[in-house]
Amino acid sequence: MIIKTLKQPFSLAILVVIIAVILLGAIRIKHYHESPDVLFLTNRADAQWIKYDSPFQLEIKPSSRPHCMFGYAFHVDNPVHQARINVQALKRFQLYFDGIKISSSDHDFDKWKQMYSVTVPLAVDAGPHKILIIVESKNSYPAVIAYSESLPVKTGPGWAASNDGKNWRMAIPASRVEHPEISEKFPSSVESLLAIWPYLAVIFIMVFIVSLFSDRWKNNVQGGLNRRLDPSHIRWALMFLWAVLAVNNMFKLNYQVGSDGWGHLEYIDYIVTRGSLPLAPEGWHMFQAPLNYILSAPMYALLIKWFDMPAVVKMMAIIPVICGLVQIEIVYRTAQLVFAEKKGLQIIAVITGSLLPIHTYACQYMGNEPLTGCFISLVILLCFYLIMPKAQERSSGYFILMGILWGLALLSKMTAWLLAPVLIIVIILHTQLVRKSLKFSLRSISIVFCVSIIISGWYYLRNYIELGSPFPGVFGHSQMLQWWQDPGYRTWSHVLSFGQSLCYPVYAGLTSFWDMFYSTLWLDGINSGLIDFIPWNKSIMIAGSLLALLPSVFILTAVLLSWRDKEAVHRNAVIFSAGIILLFLAAMMDMYIVCPIYSRTKASYTLGLLPCYAVLVAAGAEPFLRNKIIRSLALAFFVCWAFAAYAAYFVVSAQ
Repeated sequence: MIIKTLKQPFSLAILVVIIAVILLGAIRIKHYHESPDVLFLTNRADAQWIKYDSPFQLEIKPSSRPHCMFGYAFHVDNPVHQARINVQALKRFQLYFDGIKISSSDHDFDKWKQMYSVTVPLAVDAGPHKILIIVESKNSYPAVIAYSESLPVKTGPGWAASNDGKNWRMAIPASRVEHPEISEKFPSSVESLLAIWPYLAVIFIMVFIVSLFSDRWKNNVQGGLNRRLDPSHIRWALMFLWAVLAVNNMFKLNYQVGSDGWGHLEYIDYIVTRGSLPLAPEGWHMFQAPLNYILSAPMYALLIKWFDMPAVVKMMAIIPVICGLVQIEIVYRTAQLVFAEKKGLQIIAVITGSLLPIHTYACQYMGNEPLTGCFISLVILLCFYLIMPKAQERSSGYFILMGILWGLALLSKMTAWLLAPVLIIVIILHTQLVRKSLKFSLRSISIVFCVSIIISGWYYLRNYIELGSPFPGVFGHSQMLQWWQDPGYRTWSHVLSFGQSLCYPVYAGLTSFWDMFYSTLWLDGINSGLIDFIPWNKSIMIAGSLLALLPSVFILTAVLLSWRDKEAVHRNAVIFSAGIILLFLAAMMDMYIVCPIYSRTKASYTLGLLPCYAVLVAAGAEPFLRNKIIRSLALAFFVCWAFAAYAAYFVVSAQ
């Protein structure tokens, strides 16, 4: 049975992926445990890591060494000899017992992960006692965990904390996940949904009635073609509407909108003024791959002669807008391939890919994500052609094209390196599907990798020669960054919790990884870099967090059903889409843990996976389109989501 299963291409690939994930996961967990640069706090022995109760701050903090005092009073009924107290601090500590200093940690910050077992030098008499732990950190909040088996001491409730030794307040668990106060300055998702419900109600009723009394969608799903609802027409209509939105926003959107906009502008200006590429230590975003900035430099050099800086910044969004339009076409081509005989699912896929909020708002301002996303999407489209059940054998030219596109993606952003294992697995699967030999597989893989290295290898070789690493600023972040942001460390609650993005989605991502991903995928949950101002249509955008529950359910449904429906033509595409999204999520989670600042991980890093999101939503919608009532409800809700996803980012008044 096992042998028979392994003969199936995707089963073998899944087995390889599982083994690779386990091995790589074990290596990374070992790194998390041992590396002093990974500030991950884990409770133990019923004791909790505790910190000073301070509000979440959005501002960047300069490199610093904050201090904090932690105090605890307790009572001992009987004398205790040779009492021991276990202490670990983020990052250095001094331990005082009844006012007497009895221990301190190593002076080296890099040894903070060591747990110290401190012996109290004197007998602990019956009666009241006090413990004081002074903690000094570096580019993070001071935190401490302490516990004793012989004394009633363990960090948690009852401990006090002070930043100045005068004003004390109760310490809080470092693992406590609380949404920042600024989130409540914006409407909740429920309030926003209630504010726009009359518009949605009209749309819902219209779509519901049309669907209920027409079998048009049913015929489309089964393979019929209705000319008035052809996916090609929908594609052109959406491209037109999307272009109108982009042009409108170019004139009306505040020029300061955009994550790290000034860092990108600094990079472009460096190329224009100096005529060369910068090295990573020379600026905020100088570690980024250069293609986007090389392409933007001529436009910037021309515009800066005729317009002021705000106008130049707005017009520099032309490249992201073009990339966004190209991605709509890529999604359409993907939908045509994956759902060749199901026009209804093609339409759902095109609508999803065109109006997914991360695609819409990320392409409205200057940045390198749209160009990277465009090239990654093209590579993924080529991968889809290789893995479909009726895939045809591809010539060397096909793999040369794949190598060129991947090379350009690598020159756009280092994120594209995640495609390396994907391309290997896809080519192996393609080899099995077309019944070719191992030689064909090795030759195709070699072509793709060699061509991509020829195109992009010079940049990474330059980094290695000049800086000692091909990826400066990514793996060497602790050396590159001279600033830090909240929260400053990670705990299991940051990794496992979710839900804030469904209540108060704006800045919900500050509380956990999954809230950050959800709130930046389905809406602009961090205001595109602005702190207290939403540049979009506030109520419609925030309501999107609840409206997005339906396409989210579609995605989960597609993944779950792919394991049951082994005869589905699009099964390979669904598994591939889910797998590559999980790969990117794993890489994002790794970065989230390693670099504990709230702005480090956003859904925009998966912008190149737009065809995969579209495929999953469409495939997951199919089961809901079989029953007339359920179909009508699902389509009505889906169109409401699509309307809100478009209207939310169409700026009405000039900012």
